[in-house]
Amino acid sequence: MKIEINKEEVKQLDVNHLRQISINQNDWLPAGQSEYKLYAYLSTWFNKTTILDIGTRTGGSALALSHNPNNQVRSYDLVEQGASSIEKENITWNIGNFMEDEEIDWDNVSIVMIDVDPHDGSQERVMMDWLREKEWKGILIHDDIGPDWPDIKLMWEEIPEEKFDVTEIAHMSGTGIVNFGNAHEISVV
Repeated sequence: MKIEINKEEVKQLDVNHLRQISINQNDWLPAGQSEYKLYAYLSTWFNKTTILDIGTRTGGSALALSHNPNNQVRSYDLVEQGASSIEKENITWNIGNFMEDEEIDWDNVSIVMIDVDPHDGSQERVMMDWLREKEWKGILIHDDIGPDWPDIKLMWEEIPEEKFDVTEIAHMSGTGIVNFGNAHEISVV
């Protein structure tokens, strides 16, 4: 599939309906400060698919990824941090390790977003190795790849797959997209 990430379209995307039900409404800043418009935009490229949100925290990223109501978002965290109070038909909140969830239909997963603590790059490497072993193909999103997080930045630099630093239209701490398994033809314009 050809995916053209249009920076102006990302910046102009209206996500106020999601912001209004968010626990942390102040997190919904313009593209280039917050990643949520980009996440919502990416969700529009797919229909009737599953999107995994790894690192729920208070649910903002899952809400953004749920922008396209035709998709199902499965959000995972190791502890409940308030997100389960958000009710949205196309989101399920899960406490546990996504790599242990046998109910995931990996043939229908198009996007995996990873933003986990601690920001040291080690968990992300384990997750990516696991996805490679599964031979999963799709869009992989990493948050916090910028210089404020040197361990994640190093992990990002070591990723062999085609990747795009989209910080300009995402999170000011650095956001990257990986064409995992070269599943798509991606361009950023």
